[in-house]
Amino acid sequence: MTAQFCDEAGLIQDGFSFQAGAGGTSLSIGIYFGEIMRKRGIKARFARGGSNQYLVDMFEEGLIEHILDGQTFDLEGVRSMRENPTHVNTSPFTSYNYHGKGNFASIIDIVILGATEVDVNFNANVVTHSDGYLLHGIGGWQNCLFGKTVILPIPLFRDRIPVIVDEVTTLCGPGELIDVIVTERGIAINPKRKDLFEKLKDSNLPIKTLKELQAEAEEICGKPKKPDFDDEVIAAIKWVDGTVIDVVRKIKE
Repeated sequence: MTAQFCDEAGLIQDGFSFQAGAGGTSLSIGIYFGEIMRKRGIKARFARGGSNQYLVDMFEEGLIEHILDGQTFDLEGVRSMRENPTHVNTSPFTSYNYHGKGNFASIIDIVILGATEVDVNFNANVVTHSDGYLLHGIGGWQNCLFGKTVILPIPLFRDRIPVIVDEVTTLCGPGELIDVIVTERGIAINPKRKDLFEKLKDSNLPIKTLKELQAEAEEICGKPKKPDFDDEVIAAIKWVDGTVIDVVRKIKE
């Protein structure tokens, strides 16, 4: 549905650029992008990696002109970077650096990311789950939010816990920078993206609001109890400019 959404919204066109992670969902989206590009006879100007075999296959087939690579996830990525001059090694300290002149995060047309939670205002969490326990660091996730269209394909619930909540447990990315949420039961477009609503107005895709998707998840799973936190702060969430936008607190024993 994510690939179909991008196609119907006119985001997949000759010379576009995209970034997708190395998770299963992101990998499959790249494969669907490839099918659309072959059918239309178009190429991507560049793809932002994490490179992997799937991205390299598209690149060596001629569907992608350049890979701007921040990390290689498998040996095919390593081989391609060694052999192909347009598979370029890039440093996240320049390509993602909010203050750097080499920052190209903001010129990527389609950015596909994950999240542990999203709230009804499109704010997203990637460092804790709804149980409040710290999961891992943020990496370059925040920097990617400056792409032109940011899409989060997420399940409506995980282990009977709804992913769409009233308020995220930990704020990592502001909703104003997140454009589309895609779940297996429907797609929510950020109200600020009136252009996407206009392009999808005649679509057969299940376009819904986040509150509608939240209600559907809670009808299936119920509404979980919020975690109880101690006063002790164990981690700080910084925005790309160094501002602290949230903290992670210790779970009560």
